[in-house]
Parts: sequence; C-alpha cells; structure tokens
Amino acid sequence: MSDKPRILIADDSRIVRAMLAQHIRERFDVREAADGEAAWQAMLLDSSIRLVMTDLTMPKVDGFELISRARASKVQRIRDLPLIVISGTDEQAEWQQAAGLGATDFIYRGVSAVELNSRLEVLIKLSATREALAESRAALESSRTVDPDTELLHLPFFDRQVEKLISYSRRNLTDVAVLCVQIELSMPQSEAWEGEIEQRVRLVARALASTIRLEDLATRSERAEFCIATQSDGIAGVLQFAARLRKILENADAAGGGVEVWTYIGVACLSEDMRQTAEPLRQISQKRAEQAQMSRSRRIVLGAGEAGPGEQKSRTAEGSMDVNLALTLIRSGRAAEVVPHLPRLVHQLRPLMALVRQQKELALSNKETVVHGSLQGVPRQIDQRS
Repeated sequence: MSDKPRILIADDSRIVRAMLAQHIRERFDVREAADGEAAWQAMLLDSSIRLVMTDLTMPKVDGFELISRARASKVQRIRDLPLIVISGTDEQAEWQQAAGLGATDFIYRGVSAVELNSRLEVLIKLSATREALAESRAALESSRTVDPDTELLHLPFFDRQVEKLISYSRRNLTDVAVLCVQIELSMPQSEAWEGEIEQRVRLVARALASTIRLEDLATRSERAEFCIATQSDGIAGVLQFAARLRKILENADAAGGGVEVWTYIGVACLSEDMRQTAEPLRQISQKRAEQAQMSRSRRIVLGAGEAGPGEQKSRTAEGSMDVNLALTLIRSGRAAEVVPHLPRLVHQLRPLMALVRQQKELALSNKETVVHGSLQGVPRQIDQRS
C-alpha cells in the first residue's frame, strides 16, 4: 500500500477525473468514483481516504447528498473528512448550498496543478492536526477515568457508570450488586522499604483488574479497599463471585512473593432498596466490609442493617443468613459458617417440620405404605422438640 495520502475523486466525467488525477498523482494516491453512490461506498469501506473531491451533479447520488451523508455519519472518520466541491462554473447559489451542508472548500475544474496540490496539502495537514487533537483529548479523558497504576476506574467515574447500571436494572427488573473488598497485607518487617505497601496494593489491584469481566466495574476506593459492581442474578451468584475474587486476591502471588493477602468483603444489592443510587449503595457495601474487618470475620457480610459497634454482631448474624444462603454455603464446603446460625435456621424451619409431621401422621392413619421406613424420603423419626 502507498505511503501517500489517499484522495477520492468523485465525478461522472472520466475526463475530469483523469485530469485531476494527473495533477496530483505525484504527491497523492488517487481513488476514483464515477457516481455519488460509488463514492459513498468507498468512503464507508476505505479508511485510508484522507480527502474527497466531489462534483455536485452526479447520477444515483449527487454531491449535495454525498456531503449531507458524510456530515451526518455516525463514523467520526467520515464525518471529519475534508470535502472539496469541484465546479465548472462560478455558481454562487450552489456553492452556498454546499457550504451550508458542510463542504470544506471549492475548486474550478480548470485549476492549476500547483494551486490544487497546495490546497490539498494544507487541508490534509489541518485534518491530521485535528485528528491528533482528538486523540489527545481521548487520551486525556481516559486518564481521568482509568488509573494507570492500578488499571481500575477512578472513583467518581465508577459511581457514574454504576448509576447507568442501576438505571438499566430498574428498567429491566434485574439486580445490581456492589462488593467492597478491604485487604490487609502480611509481610516480613525485615523486608519492608519505603513505599512497599503501596506497590504491593497496586499488584493486588492489577490482579483484580485482570480478573473481572468486561461488563463489570471496579475501582480503588481507599488505599487498601476496592469496590466492584456487577449485575446480579441472585445471592448465590453474588456469593460465588465474591468467593472467586477472594481466592484470586489471596493467591500467593497476588501481592508478590512472601506477602499474604487477607480480604474482608461486604456486599450491597440494589434489590434491598430499589430507590438507592450508586454512591449510597457503594457506601453500604463499604460499611459491611468494615464490619467484617472489625470482627476479623472471614464471612462475606451482606443484608446487614446499619449496625453500630455495640450491636454489630447481632445485627449481622440476624440479617445476613437465611435457609437458601445456608444451603449454598454448605454445598460450597463452607458449613462452618452456618453453624453459628443454626438456632435461627431451625426456628425458620419449624413450620416446615410441623407440616412434615402432619403429613406423616395422616399417611399412617390411612395405613398407607411407607417404603424403607420413610414417606417420600421423610425420616420416620422427627425430633419432637422442634
């Protein structure tokens, strides 16, 4: 492919196209189109085109329509292309109409090669400068949204994006979960040096950034704290997600060799209060992570009220465990976390166990057959104290 800037000449006259191409071929790579529709397709498909020269009177699609399409395009590359109108007459009305649609410049068909090349070079340089400025603005905006040290979103941008996620969830009746992960690093003091903790935390942040899905959001909310937002399909899925994050962040290499990472996780879900907005939802998850850290709990805290220090343990225990959650934890090999909640869970199950007894007594009174000492898998002996 040629290193010369590519210019598209759109004119239904083969003679005009050949004359203009001859003028500029030494400095530019030339592509031709015999009508406006062909020119439009070339502009869509050929990203190397840097400038378009077009006649106003062409079959299929005329020059006015071609200019309108370009300036209304959703593709910025096409929208910003320099568009030069080729004219054979000094028709001011046509020139004003084309200028109003977004034409960049005008030339006569009898223009000299020197003048034409000079004007084309100026326009292409201006276009290149504009593109460079746009790229600089995009890079600057990116630096405002993403922390290059951690590869995570800056906190204000995180909250704005979570707000969009919440709006989507409200419209589609789905849920959003915000997880707060507070970390502690355990490292030999003899190996510590100035700034080491910050460097270790950044390593953990990058491990987190490489772990989450593209559709998830993550930020570093405090020096040793991260928040992650994800669309939720239920508490079991959120717990699995949180457990996976914990496993990755507590990996032996997450913060570099010789350093242990401990995580304390709090979760807040939009479904707890559909009126919540992004920042308060994040703050709830942060408070729950603080609860886990203060109690040195390895449990993932969710569904707890706004507990003070004196009532933290009771409220967390009361609000964050139900039968479904208990079954999920048991299936995942975390039965030890369910044990402290057994009295409350048994209390929840009393109506179910009473119903089982009632159905068994009814079956026995009707002398129905009980297979292997049970009724449809219900044990013959049930603790009457329940």
